[in-house]
Order: sequence, then structure tokens, then C-alpha cells
Amino acid sequence: MSHRVGLWEERNEQSLIGLNVSTLAKDSVVSTMYNLSLSRLRFTEIYGNDHIIERAASNIKQLPADSVLFCLLLEGNAFYYHQDGFETLGSGDAILYDADRPFMYGFHTPMRQLILEMPRDVFRENTGSSSPGRPRVLRGSGSGAADEHVRTLARVIQGTLRSKAAPEPLLEDEALDLFGLLIGSNAGPPGQAYLLAAKGFIGRNFHRPDLTTSSIARAVGISDRHLARVFAAEESSVARFVMDTRLERAYRLLTETTSGHVQVRDIAASVGFVSAAHFSRAFRNKFGFTAREARDRGRARRP
Repeated sequence: MSHRVGLWEERNEQSLIGLNVSTLAKDSVVSTMYNLSLSRLRFTEIYGNDHIIERAASNIKQLPADSVLFCLLLEGNAFYYHQDGFETLGSGDAILYDADRPFMYGFHTPMRQLILEMPRDVFRENTGSSSPGRPRVLRGSGSGAADEHVRTLARVIQGTLRSKAAPEPLLEDEALDLFGLLIGSNAGPPGQAYLLAAKGFIGRNFHRPDLTTSSIARAVGISDRHLARVFAAEESSVARFVMDTRLERAYRLLTETTSGHVQVRDIAASVGFVSAAHFSRAFRNKFGFTAREARDRGRARRP
């Protein structure tokens, strides 16, 4: 058991920050970590059983991190002891803290979390401050603009960690823009972050016939006019992006093996179209052939 704990401490020291690990779990610490160091940021995803991590003054003196961590708890329940008090976290909550201030961070259930780590100079550049000071907890409400921004940041981090392709340089800017929205930092224009959040919301709600510019703007926390400007900046529009998302999803459904028995009108309804005729016209305008022809092409490609 002590060997397993030691290995996890060593892995954290090499990949994240130096700390002490303990657990009362029968099987000791059972955890998996994925991380990726970029030019300015480090993304990490951790799965594990119940355990406690502690960064004491001795850890800090021996291995100063000179960084700030933003930890988003996706699953589980946790507590966070620090010099100024005690915090509790549940699934969907996030905590921002200085890695060079002593803390004890414990998980009393199986857990999964994402971590955005930034060097102190990057944090200062994006917030105007060298440290967040007292640890700050952001509560996940399950709805609202802040929750939408958290979902989008999580998608950026997980997508980058799981991608087999080299990370795009803009990913760090996107993550920092979203981080700025979450903590209320005014450094830099937030347009890209709102765009990412809006696209994420559309991607999860395109099937709703009542999806409108107003409902999307409200979900990401800006006005209809501001949202229109954000899409216009990349030579698009809210309506066009919603339409393209619906049609591209319909195309995938039409060409999937498992959808061969589903009527075209039912596929149209499943992606948010009220009118089958409107769907048919829009589909042909985008792809240059009809929905039925798309289905035939899909069948022809199958073995």
C-alpha cells in the first residue's frame, strides 16, 4: 500500500506539483492521470478513489511551483483546508488556489477532476495579480452562463488531452479567455470565449425547435446584439451556425447504418426542424443533393 502511495506522490511531483498523499481506502490509492504541457499552460485530468493530497510548507520550500491551479471537480465530493479556513466542493464546483500556499485537498468519494495550471507570470498577465490570495470556490449551479462557461472550458481541456493531433496554439488563448470569464478577469477581449460557449450550447441543444438567438445569448450571459457581433467577427451568424449544425448532424444520421429504417421526416424532426419541406430545401442548398440521395450514398459505401 505504501509503495502505491509513493508512486502517486512521485507521479504528481513529476507531472504536477510536489505533495503528500494518504488514504484509508482498502486498495490504497487507485488513480490515473493524463496531462499535457503546452507553451503557457498545463492541462490535467485525474480519476481516482477516495484520498487526500497535502501540500505542506516543507513541500513548497523543497519544490516551489510558482503557479496557480484552477481545479474543476467533475465527479465526487471534496474538502479543502487552507490557512484561512475550510471549503467543501461537490460535482460541478471549481476551486482556484495558489500552489505555493499550504493546503489539504481531500476526496471522500471516487473522484474525477480537470486542472488548468498556469505559471504565476501567465496568471499575472491575465488577471493583473500575482496570486488569487484566499482560495476561491466557484459553485456549479447546473444552469446559467457560468455553468455554460465551465462546460466549455472542460470540453477544451478534455478535447485537447484526448486528441491524437498536435494541440492548436489557439487552444491556450481559448482556455485563458474562458478562465477570465469564470473569475471575472477583464484582461483581454472575451469574444472568443463567448463564441466557444455559444457553439457548445448549440451543439447540445440543436435538436430543440425553440432554439433562438435570445435563448443562446441568455445561456452564455450576453445580449442578443453582442452575440450577433461575436459570430459576425468570424464572418458567420447565429442562425447560420445553428442551421449548419442541424444539417451536418442530419447528414451523419442519414448515412449511418443504424438509421436506414428511420424516415427522413423523423430525422429532420430529431435535429430541430418543424417543417419537413424546409429541411429538404435547406439540405439540398447546403450539400447539393437531397436527403434521400445522401442516404443512398451512405448505403452504397457500406460493405
